[in-house]
Amino acid sequence: MGSSFYVSADREHAGPWAFTGEQVKEIILRLWPDATVSSAYEGFLEIVADTGTDRPAELSFNLRHGTFGFEDRGSPAGPLTVIYEVVRELAPEVPVVWWIDYDVDPQPLDLTGGREAFIGSFPV
Repeated sequence: MGSSFYVSADREHAGPWAFTGEQVKEIILRLWPDATVSSAYEGFLEIVADTGTDRPAELSFNLRHGTFGFEDRGSPAGPLTVIYEVVRELAPEVPVVWWIDYDVDPQPLDLTGGREAFIGSFPV
């Protein structure tokens, strides 16, 4: 059984992200027109986008908590690409953290150094 990873604003230092699910959906469909983003269902958007990485990005956005989530299925580059592009456009000044489902100890992600640095700061 695999784990799940979560990415959100660093609430301890900056509060939650202020963007909406509609804004997330608009950016994803603008950047990846063939992507699918579900309508809000039980407080989540389900996202599938071919980001040009080794496999399509499959992730969700929790509307209530403002948190992206994705399962540990090989390389995290696809989901992290989507998250980076959304956050870069909607909240570039807000610090970003990640954690794994069994250890809720948020670790920073580097949003300031570009997409490769962002993905590279995710140690899995």
